[in-house]
Amino acid sequence: MPDEVVLREKAREAIRSGRLPSSNPILTLGGPGCGALCSLCGDPLAHEQMEIEIEIVRQGTTAAVFHLHPLCFAAWHVERAQV
Repeated sequence: MPDEVVLREKAREAIRSGRLPSSNPILTLGGPGCGALCSLCGDPLAHEQMEIEIEIVRQGTTAAVFHLHPLCFAAWHVERAQV
């Protein structure tokens, strides 16, 4: 797992490029990893790891779901607030 500085830079780039949203999630959930790839760092979210799942409304009613490690979520959350 990359350190905080690297994760925050990745978060800024993901927000700038549109890979991750800058808007507030309509739903934030936490639980065991589902096996998906993290939307920020790209590493798998193993079942024995904690995962944060966020849901964002795009284009009116279309929802997009993003899976993140807790540290990746924190980096995205901090950078999103600064956009």
